[in-house]
Amino acid sequence: MVIEKQAIGDDCAHKVEILCPNCDRDIDPQELAANKCNDCGHDLSDPKQNVEIHATSVPAFAITF
Repeated sequence: MVIEKQAIGDDCAHKVEILCPNCDRDIDPQELAANKCNDCGHDLSDPKQNVEIHATSVPAFAITF
């Protein structure tokens, strides 16, 4: 399961990927609700998460000529 958020008007976004800690397979919402990986049968009470954060900097002060 991948959760993405892009803030409107801001220059940052993040993406959270939820994986099975045993087989590293992507978990869907039904598996997460059942708390069990359909692929390997491992318990998903503490799933593995990969987080990506994208941000750009904006200068606080700039002079243009």
